[in-house]
Amino acid sequence: MDTLTLQIMNTEFYLAMPKGVRFAWKDEAEKWLQYVAKEWSRFQSDNELAQLNSLEVGETLRISSLLYDCLVQADRYYQRSNGLFSPYLKRQLELHGYNQSFPFDKVNSVDLQNKPMIVDQPFQFLGDEKVMKIAPQEIDLGGFAKGYAIEKLANWLEQKVSPDFGCIDGGGDMKMWSSGEKTWTIGVADAWDVDKEISSIKLKTGAIATSNRVYRSWLQGITKKHHLLNGQTGQIANTEVVQASVVTSSLCDAEVGAKLCFLMDEGELQRWFEKNCQQSARFIVKEGQAANWKMTGVK
Repeated sequence: MDTLTLQIMNTEFYLAMPKGVRFAWKDEAEKWLQYVAKEWSRFQSDNELAQLNSLEVGETLRISSLLYDCLVQADRYYQRSNGLFSPYLKRQLELHGYNQSFPFDKVNSVDLQNKPMIVDQPFQFLGDEKVMKIAPQEIDLGGFAKGYAIEKLANWLEQKVSPDFGCIDGGGDMKMWSSGEKTWTIGVADAWDVDKEISSIKLKTGAIATSNRVYRSWLQGITKKHHLLNGQTGQIANTEVVQASVVTSSLCDAEVGAKLCFLMDEGELQRWFEKNCQQSARFIVKEGQAANWKMTGVK
């Protein structure tokens, strides 16, 4: 196989394609990932997302078609999850101390009296790539942007470069495809030791996303915090789930589904997957409990 390894978005990306393809795909892949890292990060003060976040209530902005599409997709998941998954939590994340790129392990305590407001629909998508700000909330696409970027790149590579097979791994968020002969074996890492595998699954074509509250965690004063927030309240998810891996056909589905594993009980989760994913599998690690695969729509 022909491979490419990149360090972007504080993530190691690994791409694998067949040898001998005619298209020079590596430069295009790197350009796309670098673009997303620069223009869609909440940690940049001079990018397109920052322009959107700095709008006054009632103002509109025309943005690039790809960022618009990503935001519209994220908003659809926001609606489908009744706001539990939310791309509108930048100010809440900052309040909890997540105001810099990882790695960091401790931040100062802050006054939690003046909590940023949460409204049902803080941005309105007007079509023609125009967005209106409805309420003083701000956007953080987080892991969803990475999943969207991987999915877009994988679709392009499959259609334009090699339909035979390929795989993109962005820090455990993966999209792979095969025309039939190639089977991928995907390992699930231990929640506390990424060098140790605790399970695996075989796929020809599909996607897998993993969320973990151990790695992106920190102390705010003396309080332990992590990056997974309840979109309805803006509070840190209070859960016994330590890690969740979700397999579906769509990486965006898997990305959102993995986060919802920290925010829904098992009954709600099962109903959400039945309604939103034709076929899926999830592997949820809980404190002090054995983990196993749970299938939805798979015979």
